[in-house]
This record gives sequence, C-alpha cells and structure tokens, in this order.
Amino acid sequence: MYSIIFLLIIIFLLLLLLFKLLKVNKNYFMCILITVFIFLFVSNLQSCIDAALVGVNLVVKTIVPTIFPFSVICNLLISYDGVSLYSKILGPLFCKPLKLSKSSSFPIVASILSGYPLGCKYCCDLYSLGYIDRKEFERLLNIASNASPMFLIGSIGATMLGDIKLGFILLIGNYLAPMIVGILTIKQSKNLSNMKEVPANTSNINFGTALKSALDNGVNTTLQVGSFVVLFSIIISIIKNNAYISIIFSNIENFLNLPQYSLYGIFLGSVEFTNGCKLITTLPLTIPFKLSIISFICSFSGLSVIAQISSFVSKYNVSLAKYSFYKLIQGIISFFITFVISSVFTIKYTAYTSTFIPDNYNITIIIYLFILLSLICTLIIAISKKLHRS
Repeated sequence: MYSIIFLLIIIFLLLLLLFKLLKVNKNYFMCILITVFIFLFVSNLQSCIDAALVGVNLVVKTIVPTIFPFSVICNLLISYDGVSLYSKILGPLFCKPLKLSKSSSFPIVASILSGYPLGCKYCCDLYSLGYIDRKEFERLLNIASNASPMFLIGSIGATMLGDIKLGFILLIGNYLAPMIVGILTIKQSKNLSNMKEVPANTSNINFGTALKSALDNGVNTTLQVGSFVVLFSIIISIIKNNAYISIIFSNIENFLNLPQYSLYGIFLGSVEFTNGCKLITTLPLTIPFKLSIISFICSFSGLSVIAQISSFVSKYNVSLAKYSFYKLIQGIISFFITFVISSVFTIKYTAYTSTFIPDNYNITIIIYLFILLSLICTLIIAISKKLHRS
C-alpha cells in the first residue's frame, strides 16, 4: 500500500517536472485534468450521483432557506441605496483603523450583509470605476470576502450544529480575523484623501421593479452558490472514495497525535466549505476543536469560493496565490480566536441526539494559545513585509 502511494507521488512530481521542462501549454494541462475527472466520474458513477443528490439536498435544506431570502432583502436594501447609507455610518469604524479610503466601506458592508461573493464583486466595481487604487483593491479583496452572518448563524449554527449560540461564536472569529489581517497589511505611505466617494443614488425606484431585480439577483446568487456546492460535492465524493488519500491523512494524524479525521475534514472543507462544515459537524470531536476547524474552513473559504472569486478578478490580473495565502492566514487566526472563545465560555451544546458539555480548560492552556497566536502574528508580519517588498 505504502509503495503504491509513494509511486503515485513520484509519478505526479515527474509529470509536473515534465510539463515545466517541456513548457507545455497550460490549456493542455487543464484538458488532461478534466479528462482525468471524467474518467473518475464514470468509474465512480453511482457514488457521484449519490453525492450530487446529497449536494442538492444540502442546497435545498440549508442554502435556499437562508441565502435566498437574505439575498433578496439585501438586494432590496442595495436598490434603495442602503449600502451607501450604512457605509457613511459604519465606514469610519472599519476604514479608519484599517487605513482604507471611505469608499472601501461600501464592499465591506456588502460583505457583512451578504457574504461571499458579493463583497468581491463590489471591490471589483470600485476598482474599475477608479474609487480605489490597485494596492487597496488587493487588500480589500481579503478584508471584504467573508461568509455571511446568516450562513454562520443560520446554516451552520442553527441547522448543522443545532444551537444558534455556536453560530455567534463562529461569527466573532470570522469577523475579527479579516480585521486583524487588514491591520497587519497596512502600508505606511498611502494618501487616501484624494480618493473619490461612492455617489448616493437619489433617483426614485419603483418597489415592483426593485423587488423583481432583487428576486432575479437572489435566484442567480442562490443558483450560483448551489451549483458550486453540487459540483464540489461530486469532487469531494471522488476524493473520499480514494483510499490512498484517506490512508495518507490517517497516518499524518497518527504521527502528529491528532484526533481522527481532523486533518482529513479540514482537507475536504478546503475543497468546498459548505460540505466540509457539514462533515466536521458529524465528527467525534470536542466542541471547541470542532468549532475552530469550522471557523478555519469558513475563513479560508475553500477552492469552491476561490473559483467564484477568480471569475470576478481574472480580468484584473490579480494573483490568486497571494489572495489564497492571506485567506489561509485569516483562517489560522480565526481558528485560534474561535478556540479561545469557545474554551473560555462553558457552552451547553445539544446536537442531533446527544448532549455535550465541554470540559473546563486550564488557564495555562489559554495562556499558551495566546503566546502561540502572538508568535504566528509576528511571523505573518515578517512574511507580509517581504511580500510588500517584492
């Protein structure tokens, strides 16, 4: 078994080296990957069909009841210039400490209201209209790309975990983390006084027209998110049916003395975070650790959301590697924040058929966690400085 895994790794590395040396067109490489995906889909046809049905069920029971009505409400709010209004109120709270222009509050508020990928869309709109410069645009993409409160509180807290209080803990970790990353990426030499402000919409809008537009946008957003959930459910099914991947993660978990399926769950969640969160909620983990992993997955967002973000920013030649790196850092910070909060406060948790009351954690462990978080933040600052110089 181990020899087969070793050979597969060697073959993969040799293929990468071969493509690099021969300077093969990237389109050919993508064609090969798609062909492999088709082969794996056909060879695991029944399990892929079952996974697609599970994805559809997840969309119907979790995504549609929360994302669709919230999207419609937010689109109505946007139609009547609500984002501009709340930007004026909340803008100074976000923009001043993060040293962003006032216009940047527009996508931040949109991200808080609707989550992925609306914040990214408005970042691109502001940049294309000249309200923000290139450097601020790249910073804002990370700060204004987050899971929505309705998803964290409603979909995960109330629906998946069965306790809305747990959703609020996830909300704190997921919204403090981007603020910390935003502070860590502040640049000293930046003049924001000459940036334009978002113009207010003074035109009278018919409610019927606004409602139709809100419904159309809500349906499109829900279908887009749901389609990615179904597609990546199939991809996760193919990965889960591969015994070699499971064995690799199992050995790493045993070597690092980690709970079973913890790294494996993070890996699957990094592919598609809705399915990943659903999987983590079923694992036999303590509540603080379970919440922390979910918080990491939601902050990192996963390949599914990164693919959606790529569809918006591809024409602006934004480095997805740099974006993904900062999302990874954001996920790590969110992990520790959530773990500390859920460890300090005793939470009576009821989910499915079991009741679990977590143990009281020693204050020494919390101190060590803060020390570790401080060291990680120091490392992030050092890495970010190098990235800014390059």
